[in-house]
Amino acid sequence: MQLTKTLATNLRVLRELRGRLGQLELAQRVGVSRRTIARLENAEVADPGVDQVRSLAGALRVPFDLLVTRRLVPVTLPVPTDVRDRLEGEEGVDLLARIIRAVDETPR
Repeated sequence: MQLTKTLATNLRVLRELRGRLGQLELAQRVGVSRRTIARLENAEVADPGVDQVRSLAGALRVPFDLLVTRRLVPVTLPVPTDVRDRLEGEEGVDLLARIIRAVDETPR
């Protein structure tokens, strides 16, 4: 149940962060119906399946585990344009994963 709630929250947050990506556009990128995206965002799908979550992560350009293991919140943070461009580019998923690992490994 926690996975479905986390996924639901994260899908909404990430769609907003990706330029207000609509449910229909995300559904088309993943190859599912808009209704499926709506059901996922409402935590109405008990087991979305690994392949579907992997497709969602790819379409949203985030690491797979980030989509389902941690609840995301939007943050506005000033960064240099080259950093933003890298995060939004092809290497963005890997770069984000490395940043998260570095934070996880840093003692508090």
